[in-house]
Amino acid sequence: MMPTISGFELHKLTLPLGRTIGDNNCSYQVINLVALSLRGSDGHVAWGYSESVWQGKFKYDAWYVRPLPEVEAIIAEFERTWWPRLSGRSVFDTEDDRLSYTSGHAWLDAAVRLALWDLMAQERGLPLYRLLNPGATRRDATAYASILDFPLSDAEVLDLTQRFILQGFQTIKVKIGADDVERDLRRLRLIRSYVGEDVRLTADANEAWDWQTALARIETYLANGIALEYLEDPLRRDDVAGFAELTRRSPIPIIGHDYVDNITDLTRLVEYGGLQGIRTGKDIDHALRCMRLADSASIGVYLGNSMFEVNAHLALAFDRVDRTEYSGLSTNDILTEPIVFSGGRLQAPDRIGHGLWPQPEKLIEFASEGMDVTTLR
Repeated sequence: MMPTISGFELHKLTLPLGRTIGDNNCSYQVINLVALSLRGSDGHVAWGYSESVWQGKFKYDAWYVRPLPEVEAIIAEFERTWWPRLSGRSVFDTEDDRLSYTSGHAWLDAAVRLALWDLMAQERGLPLYRLLNPGATRRDATAYASILDFPLSDAEVLDLTQRFILQGFQTIKVKIGADDVERDLRRLRLIRSYVGEDVRLTADANEAWDWQTALARIETYLANGIALEYLEDPLRRDDVAGFAELTRRSPIPIIGHDYVDNITDLTRLVEYGGLQGIRTGKDIDHALRCMRLADSASIGVYLGNSMFEVNAHLALAFDRVDRTEYSGLSTNDILTEPIVFSGGRLQAPDRIGHGLWPQPEKLIEFASEGMDVTTLR
């Protein structure tokens, strides 16, 4: 008899990041987290997470800038929407719901989907990357350091850069997209002068420009001795024609677009917009669709930051992944066994499932609003 989903536990946490992070649109120091566990009748306990940001400075509104409801309301919504679809069922019978059902709350759906993946891998007795690809043989994978530096001072940037270089990272990503080209150029020069020519630089403009401005910026950087390996997300996600012009003219590759969670729109950006790499990683099912799109276009996949580095499993599972982003945030401190990064590479975990399980005492320490955050069913 197949084990069934027999219970759940739900938490809302407020987690410090350990430093200020941000881009040309925002800066913040904490995130809210929905942490959901699903318990199997055989004793396995799987975890899924989703994050939201609302305490900070934001130039423009964005889908991820939302306060979460109080934990009691989150539990009530889970019981109303997802729990009747999961309770008493084998996790392997929930694929249709995982792929197509929505509760109307993206922050809840994301946590459920990840927990289902974790539970499936545990039921199979496999690390998640081996469930995603049974033929996976990687024991480590390339990572790059992302300092998320736009709101930081020069001294803070150099301190973080030094930390990552000492950890063995050979690629540093810089946040650009200022109104003033001299501001971006000064930051790029600062980091280049510090790391030398052996460390590669990439940059993320977070939708700051139109294609003409993006091309002018790239050419200005080159004229000043800054040859970026590639540029991420320089244009708005819906500017397909602009991407087509930029990718045709740009002397460096253009990568995107992790603001897009619809595979139809992303396909247009790849096939018509000419993207030379796909940036993704906020959701495993969407990432799998991106892998197939990248295979068809023969381009690489560049995985962005993910909660507790769960994207490591995608990187280990698929050769199509070029590299995975790492920012060294303190959120990982709540885990019993975080993903290990050594020599600029992420190391394969040996635990079944994704293995990114919280320390019980941390669930209490970082509980939002001082409420009773644990509800067992």
